Amino acid sequence: MGLYSRVDWIQFEWDERRTRLGPVRSSLEDTDTRGWYHQLGPWLDPGPAAGVSVCRLLLEGRVVVLARTRTGGADSRRTIHVQAYLGGAAAHPSAMPNVRQALALAPGWASQLPADEEPLDLARLIDPFAQAGPALDRQARAGAAGLVPIVSGALREYPKPLSVASPGDAVVQLWGLVDVLDLVLGVYPETFSTYESDDLKQGADVIFLQGWPGPSSQGSHRARVDLRAPEVGDAYDDIAAMVVEAYVRGQLPGLVKRLRLGDEPVEERVRRLESATYDPPAPRPATRTEDPWAPRPPARSPAGRAATSDRTPASDRAASSDRTSTSNAGRAPASGGHAPGGAPSFQAQPEAPEPQPQPSRPAASRSQPPRSPAPEPQAQRPAAAQPQSATGQAAPAPAFAARDVFEDFRADLAEAGTAKEARDILKDVRAWVATRQPSDTRSRLPALIPDLERLLPDNQINPILRDLLDPDAPSGGKDGGGWLDRRWLILAALLSLVLVVQIVTLILP
Repeated sequence: MGLYSRVDWIQFEWDERRTRLGPVRSSLEDTDTRGWYHQLGPWLDPGPAAGVSVCRLLLEGRVVVLARTRTGGADSRRTIHVQAYLGGAAAHPSAMPNVRQALALAPGWASQLPADEEPLDLARLIDPFAQAGPALDRQARAGAAGLVPIVSGALREYPKPLSVASPGDAVVQLWGLVDVLDLVLGVYPETFSTYESDDLKQGADVIFLQGWPGPSSQGSHRARVDLRAPEVGDAYDDIAAMVVEAYVRGQLPGLVKRLRLGDEPVEERVRRLESATYDPPAPRPATRTEDPWAPRPPARSPAGRAATSDRTPASDRAASSDRTSTSNAGRAPASGGHAPGGAPSFQAQPEAPEPQPQPSRPAASRSQPPRSPAPEPQAQRPAAAQPQSATGQAAPAPAFAARDVFEDFRADLAEAGTAKEARDILKDVRAWVATRQPSDTRSRLPALIPDLERLLPDNQINPILRDLLDPDAPSGGKDGGGWLDRRWLILAALLSLVLVVQIVTLILP
């Protein structure tokens, strides 16, 4: 079992003799188990309701995932079972189990504990993610109406940690929050707890509570969002409604691309999102030269439209990142679907037009602007022309095969027998990653690790993962970088020529 695939574990149950939760089995030595128990003790409460609550922490430089289960009533302490999974080092570019794997899989990991006290294999632990991830993604989009106040609070209080009072499914809401913030801000909560009785503890970016605790159990270091009675009325709510609506419709990657949020700092991203929620001072009717896909002010709540909008599964959401805005001719956006031969097309799409200039307003991150004007009715928005088939009917949208492409890479890597073959395959993976959204690649790349450990030395895996997570970074081994830059070579040649002339001048009379 390699460095990147070992997952240690500790099982906690009720100790009758000590009348508390304590470790009963572990893959670690006794001294290490006791050390971890003292750090994890405050996080072992599963909550009063029967079911599973999940917690992901970064402790001692390692990823720790807790699956906390209560099978009986609130007073039945003997039915509490907690499994702690100690994953890879948090300093690695793809520390596992990652956030999405923990949310989708941790509730079912209790059955994965082996009969003996051996570490778990990470590859087997995360293997069901291909089926569990899309199902959770569909649930998050279907229930995205409750996501607006959380996104608004995250934008308003960034980077302050959040406490969320929610009557809904915290796992589903966290999944949607991670997806939205990953695209909109480029950062997302990596530590969380789906149930806590108070918000005093530090070490989790987002925690969920069933209700606000008493004054003595309230932490002053956290911002608060109450989904039972959400507050509305500022620019952050307008931004949150806009991005959540785009998320439900599978159009959030396109919105991010049109606003050019890619490498901007968080404050600039918020400013651009704010400007997209306001109309120009003198709106004019749509013409043939107006971009029908330019950002529009959203309705106050996406709940109504979310019920009737298309719910895009995770695989289609990843593929939607290839879609760009149309040119000024008013056509439907280009779609990077299958090529005629059945293989997915990754041709470069035309550059998106600049966003329409907006009236100058202070950034939402610096002040509270007045409420936006009344949104334009949905019926008045210009409809983009739909692509027509040969019979004159609207042609169906082409199906994307992003998952199939990645599975082909996995199959090729599984058949590879040498390090050279693996590196050749990784070149194709790197080209593919450059066409995807970071949120998509982070959840897929861990599946390559078992074969990389089999084919490559351990000290090469971390640089490869970092390179795949940042495919646009310049490579030091190519021409034009470092001391192999042509400018340095020309300068060295000139200095050598001057040196030769001086030597000849000194030697000759």
